[in-house]
Amino acid sequence: MSGRESPVSGGKAARASAKEARARRAGPWPLTVATAAGLGLLVYVASTSLPYLISAPISDPSFGHLNHCLSRLMDGPRLGWAVSPDGSRAAVYGAQSVAICARQGGSRVLARAGVRAITFDGENRLWWSQAKALWRDDGAAAKRVGDFSPVALVSHASGVLALDAEGQLVSVSPEGAVLGQAAVPPDTDARLSVGAEGAYAAVLAGDALQFYEARTLAPLPTVVPCVVDSLWWLDSPERALVGCAQHPRGEAGQAFEVDLGTARYEPVERPAGAPARRLLGQPLYVHGCDGFPCTAPAP
Repeated sequence: MSGRESPVSGGKAARASAKEARARRAGPWPLTVATAAGLGLLVYVASTSLPYLISAPISDPSFGHLNHCLSRLMDGPRLGWAVSPDGSRAAVYGAQSVAICARQGGSRVLARAGVRAITFDGENRLWWSQAKALWRDDGAAAKRVGDFSPVALVSHASGVLALDAEGQLVSVSPEGAVLGQAAVPPDTDARLSVGAEGAYAAVLAGDALQFYEARTLAPLPTVVPCVVDSLWWLDSPERALVGCAQHPRGEAGQAFEVDLGTARYEPVERPAGAPARRLLGQPLYVHGCDGFPCTAPAP
């Protein structure tokens, strides 16, 4: 019967054609897998390894040497860090100990469980809060400075500022004398900071911002016309930059540069990124990266 294939011959032809089609499709498949895998590896490297290497603590341009030393002394979880005002020393603390490294060499590990905050004073001595007391490292021994349990510590030109969870803010001299006191809204997440040269201080507790003369804690009358959510200290001791909270519609918040000497402010462009600490002794900004101090961009 011309014009029609038999069922048998038609089935063989169809199977042969399907086999050839599968072969054609299968030919480039191994190459496709390899290419996809290679591209995936490149994307992974580009999106993970390269940025990590750029921002890795031990490759940091200012603190890489110190962070390398600290990483050898403490490889467990790091709960906080501190840098001396001149950038020559750094420390990190964990649940059971505090590690200290110096740029000119020398490192120590202090067995201190339950540390809540650390800072360096102007003489590069480490202070910490532990066991409901404030302590200072005197090299061979630790000196108990007072029966006070701060959750935040920063140094200033004449000593250290300490803030506890109940909102008690105290200025302490290097010898342990109380130089000034103030009460702030109680907030365990309150942010305590000091500006260039350790002359002025600020406490941001919730949305309440208050500036002080750092040594005496005399309050300053500066008021910013917005709800503040961030603060950067500038190179001039009396100047700070504050960022306002985001608008309800999602628009970026405003920013103001504040002059604490005149209590005046003026609108400025809000810096990109999160606030960073400015060292008291030099125009260098620092933020945390993987539990270590790392160089941050200036606002």
